[in-house]
Amino acid sequence: MRAFGAFQRSSLLLRRRRANNEPYALVPSGSFCTDNGFETTSNGSSRVSIFDRHLKRKQRDRAAWLTRPNDSFVDAVAENLLDRLEDCRKTFPTALCLGGSLEAVRRLLRGRGGIEKLIMMDTSYDMLKLCKDAQQDAHNDNIETCFVVGDEEFLPLKERFGDQLLGASLDK
Repeated sequence: MRAFGAFQRSSLLLRRRRANNEPYALVPSGSFCTDNGFETTSNGSSRVSIFDRHLKRKQRDRAAWLTRPNDSFVDAVAENLLDRLEDCRKTFPTALCLGGSLEAVRRLLRGRGGIEKLIMMDTSYDMLKLCKDAQQDAHNDNIETCFVVGDEEFLPLKERFGDQLLGASLDK
């Protein structure tokens, strides 16, 4: 409800300035954060928690619902990443794709780099579900694909497991 209140105040400010024939600007007057992002220390002061993994996962879950199926910007980033992969002389039978543009990388891969098995990993279950649903719709893939929910800080893989790590990260 707070976001709606901030939108109302901004709209009223916009109308008032237009009525006076002045140049107008939309001035944000509220916070749209779902979590305060502050830690309280023992002495009562609060500190900003910059690397809040829980909040980041919530943002990724929300972004999964707002993601467009074919975003040209995300496709361009994934295409650039895969072009760089083609420049490598070595082939990579197993690749790990971390977060970001998972669905675009999987869709545009088309056998580049000799990848036979693709492991897609994200902190957000909703983002992986979106990618998995998109994979079921496309039936021309012959690449074995696994989906793993996990944190990129603590990879649930054996040491020296993957041949190639793909990370075209786009935070929305």
